[in-house]
Amino acid sequence: MLNVRAILRAVFLCVCMLGSAVPAFANEHGGGGGGASEFVPLEVITTNLAPEPGGESRFIQIAITFRLNDPAAASVITAYMPIIRHQILMLLCAHSGSELQSIQAREELVEEIKDAANSTVGTPARTDKQGRRKPAEGPVKHALFTSFIIQ
Repeated sequence: MLNVRAILRAVFLCVCMLGSAVPAFANEHGGGGGGASEFVPLEVITTNLAPEPGGESRFIQIAITFRLNDPAAASVITAYMPIIRHQILMLLCAHSGSELQSIQAREELVEEIKDAANSTVGTPARTDKQGRRKPAEGPVKHALFTSFIIQ
């Protein structure tokens, strides 16, 4: 008959070995999942929007996650987070709730937010000699809305 201690020890060792086996996921750049993530979530932002033509005031609550070109840039984004959040708040209060109802307006807001973050930690957006707008260059590849509420 097996000793109860030996059985418990074997179960404990199996649990420990299985618990330490963490799968490594490759990102789209072919590397393993070691260290920083390519996704940086921001704290939820809540602010007033620009007043509607009738004077009605609305507010927005938005959650954003940045997808980065390089996961190593996460520390830079985190270091400049107060400035980035300020820039996003300034962008949001310039829009009215009715403006942000369309998908196109939300897609434009995504680009504005991405430009604000990249301008803070990279190269600002600019207009070339032909009058075409060049977006800001930096570590933020995409700004993703994970929650978007207007009231």
